Amino acid sequence: MKSLLHFPIGYLTLILILLMACKKEETTPGDWVSQYNLDKSIVEVVTTNVATGFETVFQEAITDSSQQADFCQTFIGPVRFLGDESGYFFVESYKAWMVAHGDSPSLIGTYRMDVQDVNGKYYVRDMVNSILYTGFGYVEYYFNNPATGLPERKIGFVKSIATPQFFIGSGFYGNPPAVYYTPNEANMKIAEQATIVMANGAGSVLSNYYADTNDRVACVRQLIDHVRFFDDQSGYFFVYDFNCNNVAHAIQKNLQGQNLYNYQDSKGNYVIRELLAIARNQPSGGTYEYWWNNPVSGKEEPKLAFVIKIPGIDYFIGSGIYLE
Repeated sequence: MKSLLHFPIGYLTLILILLMACKKEETTPGDWVSQYNLDKSIVEVVTTNVATGFETVFQEAITDSSQQADFCQTFIGPVRFLGDESGYFFVESYKAWMVAHGDSPSLIGTYRMDVQDVNGKYYVRDMVNSILYTGFGYVEYYFNNPATGLPERKIGFVKSIATPQFFIGSGFYGNPPAVYYTPNEANMKIAEQATIVMANGAGSVLSNYYADTNDRVACVRQLIDHVRFFDDQSGYFFVYDFNCNNVAHAIQKNLQGQNLYNYQDSKGNYVIRELLAIARNQPSGGTYEYWWNNPVSGKEEPKLAFVIKIPGIDYFIGSGIYLE
């Protein structure tokens, strides 16, 4: 008994350290996603998605440059994302003129090439160079955080909109907390934020630009038609009206115009009815799991989708992740 009581303290300390290390490895394995990397992925995905939607609209429908600029401002004006809603968009020309700004519309029409942040960095020049030479890129600089009102470090991402020679950007601020997510959790958060962004932007342009139903349908299809996200490109959008008619589908064009009220998946779930119920009853959107064809594998797989009502119109939009 005496020898056990006098067990060397150093050995006990070593054992405790090893146990804590094992516990940490269990809770944050190597393939988990940090909050920093998740925020970075969200910013890149939503910015690329909107750039893709704008490019399609500007190629197929709106060709006048002033109308293109107005469309950009109308879309991005109400859009906020990330947990503290500090995420917003801005659009500038290749020559660094501000075209649209989601947080500070007073900047519209100003020349930005010589603007410096609080540390003297010509960050807009870096953005323009990224666009001219690669078409996209990350730029780190300091800018006022709308959530705090203070200048903070911002990790920005910019993406070209080639037809009008614009680029769109967004970003996230500061140093996110040390929180980790499984790959599925992270991808689902990306899908949710991407869907919320597209819902609010689409709602704004549909309400302000298009009174005719056919024009609204055409615009929605253009906005989502070429959008793909995630590394395997399995992320896409779909839109239904409140009668369960498919308005737009980025992958399965044969569904467009069809009524899927009675559609059941292989497990007997009335998929579109359930998605509609969420869109009707949950203003902030919600998730539903069902079985659907994965465009990457070509097989029916379990899918977790997030849907939300498009503001101002009886449409809902969704996207999601495949679980196998």
